[in-house]
Amino acid sequence: MSGSLLQVTSSSFFRLECDHEQLFQSEYKRSNRTKGLKILRCFPHCCPDHIDRSYCGASLSVRIQLAIHLVGNAPAEFQPSKALAVFARFEAVSDVSLCTGECVEVDMMQQSVQTEINLDGQWIAGVMERPSAIVVPLRDLDAQPSEVKSLVYHLNSKAIPRWYYDWESGANKAQRLMKHTLKAYVMERVAVDRDDNFTTCASPKALTQLFKVLHVVSSTEFTVISYRRAPLDASHTPAHLVKAERLQLLRDGSVSPSGNGAMDTTHQINRPKTYPLVSDERSRPITHHPDNVIADRKQEGSIIGKKYRHDSKHCRLLWTRSDNTDSVHPLKDQLLWAHSNALAVVASKNMALLLAFACWVPIRLYAPFVDELVDAIRIKFLNKVTFNSLNERRNDCFTRLLLHHSSIAEHGHAARGKTLPFEPEDLLRLASRTVFWLFSRDTRHWMRTFFCSNSSRVLDKKAMRLCYIQFLQEMEKQLNAVVLAASSFRNLSLITEQIIAAVYRHKCLHSRRPQVRQILTGHEFAGWTMFVAQLRDTYINAAPFQLNERIANFRTAFPPHNALECDLNGEWLLDTDETECNFNEAMSATSRTMDPNSHVPPMSLMSLVDILSQIIRLEIAIDIQENSLRVRAPNGVAGSLDCMHLVLDGKARVYRMLPSGLSTCAGVGVLGDYFGEMRVDDPNQLVILLELFYWSLDDGNPSFHVRMCIEGSRNGQLTGTGDILATTGLNLFSADEIPHVREMSLRAKRELVDTAIARRHHGVTPPKDTHIMPWDEYGRFRLCYHK
Repeated sequence: MSGSLLQVTSSSFFRLECDHEQLFQSEYKRSNRTKGLKILRCFPHCCPDHIDRSYCGASLSVRIQLAIHLVGNAPAEFQPSKALAVFARFEAVSDVSLCTGECVEVDMMQQSVQTEINLDGQWIAGVMERPSAIVVPLRDLDAQPSEVKSLVYHLNSKAIPRWYYDWESGANKAQRLMKHTLKAYVMERVAVDRDDNFTTCASPKALTQLFKVLHVVSSTEFTVISYRRAPLDASHTPAHLVKAERLQLLRDGSVSPSGNGAMDTTHQINRPKTYPLVSDERSRPITHHPDNVIADRKQEGSIIGKKYRHDSKHCRLLWTRSDNTDSVHPLKDQLLWAHSNALAVVASKNMALLLAFACWVPIRLYAPFVDELVDAIRIKFLNKVTFNSLNERRNDCFTRLLLHHSSIAEHGHAARGKTLPFEPEDLLRLASRTVFWLFSRDTRHWMRTFFCSNSSRVLDKKAMRLCYIQFLQEMEKQLNAVVLAASSFRNLSLITEQIIAAVYRHKCLHSRRPQVRQILTGHEFAGWTMFVAQLRDTYINAAPFQLNERIANFRTAFPPHNALECDLNGEWLLDTDETECNFNEAMSATSRTMDPNSHVPPMSLMSLVDILSQIIRLEIAIDIQENSLRVRAPNGVAGSLDCMHLVLDGKARVYRMLPSGLSTCAGVGVLGDYFGEMRVDDPNQLVILLELFYWSLDDGNPSFHVRMCIEGSRNGQLTGTGDILATTGLNLFSADEIPHVREMSLRAKRELVDTAIARRHHGVTPPKDTHIMPWDEYGRFRLCYHK
C-alpha cells in the first residue's frame, strides 16, 4: 500500500516549567474517594508546592521524536499528528502490558478512556501540544527523504489534576510491596480490510479501525500505600527538618536506628512511613460472649498501657491501644477496632455484597421462575390485605408488574433466538431468598426488637461497637440457617466469589464493578455507618416518650382532635387490585423491548419488595392544626412510635425516617428532602400535596422526584395519585460537591442538577421546538386504601 512508516526514535516523560530534579517518587499514598474511586496523592510530585488535599499532584507531558519515512506516493506534506495518538495508564509490574506492534480496536480504546463522566476508565488520553517553542519541527538532512519531528502530548492537563488508579491491593506482603509504573503508549492509527490486510484509516476498503503500538514510555517503578496506613502526621516537611527531628528522637531513645523507625536518607523527598501492625495476640476476633470480651479488652488495655508508659512523651508516634480513647486519633481507633475483629469485618463485607447483589439484579432475569416469585409475594405479603380471593383470575398490581417484566425479557430473547443471559440460576434463587428473608415478618421483628432495646447504646462508643458485632453475628447466623441452608452455597465466602464472577462476566452487571471494589477493599466494617444512623434515629425518636409510661402505642401517642382526624387516623390497608403502578423503565409499548441505552437502571426484586413493605399496611396520624402527617408501616423495623413525620406548611424540610422505620441517613444516596401543603376545603375531605426527593450519589443511578396528591374522606377511602420523575443524566454531582450534598438546601440541589444538565448539553444543538429538561417522567401511580 502507499502510505508512511512512523518510527519513534526517542521518547520521555517531563513536566513543563518545572525545576524539580526528581520527576517520580518511589512511593505514593492512595486515598479512597466517593463512588469507590482511588486517587494517587502527590503524583508525579508536588509542583510547585504541596497542596493539603487528597488530589495534590501535577500534570505530565510526553516528548516524542519521530522519524517519518515516506513510502510510495505518499504526500510530502504528510502530518503525523493526525495519525498519532498517546494513551497512558497505570500498571502493576505483574500486569500484562501491550507490546510494540500489537493492535487495539479504536472503539474499545475510546470506551475505556477516562473522562469526567467515565472516571472509572483506565486509559488517559494525551492531548497534543499546538505548535509552539516546544514543538519545533526538526529536519535531518542526512535522512532524505525522511524527516524527524518532535511532538509533545500532555496527560491530565487540568487545573486540578487527579490521578485515578483502581488497582486492588491486599493485606499480604507481596501485594503491599508490589511495584507499579505509569506507561504511555505511542500509537499509530491504522485499519484492516476484510482480508485482515493493513490499509490506511481513510481507505474505502477499511473495515476495522485500529491503534497500533509504536513505542512505550515507562516511569520509574513505585509502590502504592493506602492513605489509611500512612501516618496522620506525615507532611511534606523539608528533608533537613525531618532529619533533625529524627536525630533528636534517636537521642531521646524513642526511635530505634533500625527497622520501621530508621532514617532513610537515600532520597531527598521524605518517604511516607507506615504504622506497625498490632501483634497477633491482640488481633484475635471478638468472641460471642460479651462479658468475656469486656474482660479481655480491659486486660489488654492494662498490658498495653504498661508497655508504652515510658514513651508517653512521644505517644503520638506510636500506634497503641488504651482505655483512654480520647488520646487516640479517631482513624487509628477505627482501624484498631477493625483489626481486632478481622473475621467480623470479612463477614460484614460478604453480607453487604450479597445484599447489594440482590439490589442490582433486574427483575427480568427472574423470568425462568417468575411464577414462584409471584406465589411467594402473595403468600408472604398480600395474603392478609388482598380483598379479592387469591384464586381469582384478576391479578394485583405487583403481580402484573412482575409478569410484565418477565414477558418483556422472554420476548426480547426469543426474537433474537437466545436464552436468558444469566447463569447459574442457583445464584438468582439465592438472591430472591435473601430478599424474602430480609423483609420477612420474623427478620423485621428481630431487627425492630434489637434496635429498640439497644438504642441507648448510641451514647457509648464502646457499647455501640460491641452491639454492632452482636448484630453482625446474629445476622450471619440467621442467613446461614434460613437462606444458605436451603441452597448449594454453604458459606458466605463461596457466595462472594460467585457474585464477583457474575459481575465481571455478565454485561448487565458490568456497571457494578466499582461498587464491588468499594465494598471489598479497605479495612473497615461494611455497614457500620448505616448501623449507627439507624441506632441514633431510633433513640432520638423514642426519647421524648420514654418518661411517659402511659403512651403504649402509635394511636395513643398521637390522638385525634376532631371528627375528620378520627376518621382518617388509624390503620389503612392497600387495595392491591385497585392500585395501579406504571413504570416507564425504558420499556417501549410498541416493541416490547428494553432500551439498553436508558439512563434509568431496571427495577430489582429488592426495590419492589422494599416499596411493597413501605406501603402495604400503614398507620396514619394527622394533626390538621399543626399541619403534620405521621406515617408508620407496622411490618417494618419501626418501633411502636417510629414513623415518617412530615410538616406540611409549604416550606422545604427534611424527614428522618421512612414509614418502615429505616433512617434516611442509612442509605447510599441522600434521602429526606420534601415540601408539601395540607388543605381542608371541605369539612369531610382532606387534601395533601406532597413532593419528595431522592438524590443519587452513585455513578449508575439517577435522582428521583415524587409528586403526589393525597385525598382522604370520611367515607373510609384514602387515595394517593402522582408521578415519579427521574433526572435525564447521571453523575450530576461532581467529586467536590458530593461530600457536601447532605448539607445543601433543597433549592441548591435542584439548581445544581439544572446546571449539570445544561452544562452536559452545552454545544449540542437540540432539534427545533425541543427544550432540554433536567427531569423526565419515570412512571405514574395510584394507591387506594381502605380501613
